[in-house]
Amino acid sequence: MRIHGIRGRLLALLITATTIALAGCGTTAPPAQTSSSAPAGVDSAGCVQSFDPGADYYPDKQKLEFADNFTISYHGSYQVVTVKQPVFGGKPESYVLVRCGAPKPELTGELTKAQVITTPVQSLFSGSTTHLPALEALGRLDAVTGVAAKAYISSEAAKKRAAGAEVTEYAAAGTPDAEAIVAAKPDVLITDGTDSPAYATVRDAGIGVLGGAEFLEHDPLGRAEWIKLFAALTGTEAQAGPVFDKIRDDYTKTQQLVADAEPVELVLSQPYQGVWSVPAGGSFQGKMIKDSGGSWPWQDDPSTGSINTDLEAVLGKSGSAKTWITTSNWRTKKEATAEEPRLAEFTAYKSGKLWAPSKQLNDAGGNNYFELGALRPDLTLADLVAITHPDLLPDHTFTFYQPLS
Repeated sequence: MRIHGIRGRLLALLITATTIALAGCGTTAPPAQTSSSAPAGVDSAGCVQSFDPGADYYPDKQKLEFADNFTISYHGSYQVVTVKQPVFGGKPESYVLVRCGAPKPELTGELTKAQVITTPVQSLFSGSTTHLPALEALGRLDAVTGVAAKAYISSEAAKKRAAGAEVTEYAAAGTPDAEAIVAAKPDVLITDGTDSPAYATVRDAGIGVLGGAEFLEHDPLGRAEWIKLFAALTGTEAQAGPVFDKIRDDYTKTQQLVADAEPVELVLSQPYQGVWSVPAGGSFQGKMIKDSGGSWPWQDDPSTGSINTDLEAVLGKSGSAKTWITTSNWRTKKEATAEEPRLAEFTAYKSGKLWAPSKQLNDAGGNNYFELGALRPDLTLADLVAITHPDLLPDHTFTFYQPLS
């Protein structure tokens, strides 16, 4: 349940240009709404008591508006969830979510190979901290019985949950411990978007392993919409819709503030081991920057990934920009130049308008910017607009970003 280790290194390369894991911390998620009544023949736990093969056991059907990396379909007593890329560059994988108390359906075609998971799940192992905000917003942190590493959690509620003896830490050093997972017997493990040899052992033990690859979405709201996958697993479909709708509406309202504003020239990201990954126009970060009223030299590139270049190229094209938005954990300008002294040559460095999403960084290096972001791009966008067009949000209280001292 961390976004560090193997996935952290992957995101260090992707995030700077393609996938800012936009988080939300200090500010709680929109409250979950009261669930609708259960369908006939289903008890309060969501389980079928008297199975009717002609009944529809999913009165709250979820529709996806922005997410591209997974789909949900309904089939009476079960749902089929397909994650198109469970890992970066991976092949689609389908999962059959069967309502508890209903018989296992007769599956045909490719679904004969699909993992079958009984829902609502009561025991869930989370491979990334980005999963926790969705479960918290749905009121189902109680279902979390395993996390990869406890130290990186930012949410106070999630930290309190993880501190209990009933929650297993299964990948503190970065590698999943198959023996610990199998011994705990969770209903499902949601990965961090990377693969591990341990998962084959876990699957062989009859435990569902589902690819958590929300970070591959190219739209901020698409990433937020993964709350609906967690709702499908936990039987909280009625709660997920209102939570997501509020996030979508708040994001849209903030975006509209800069609709007629003159774009502000920016320096984006920062170098890493000699490579400066700049977001392309079709990337996750690129959309966020455009939606905040920012501009940068590579914005017309339609690709959904990053453009790897170097400091000299960025300095030549963005060196005179007066504002710089990084994806780093820097807190001071001294930290920036300690990594690369030539950063001091940028106008934005000299002007002091150098920003980083490091306002909520814990002692272990866990950053709430990377935790709640899958659910709360509305909070990040508000921060970005307050940076690019401070006159439009003059009383804004920053959630993630701070100017480097």
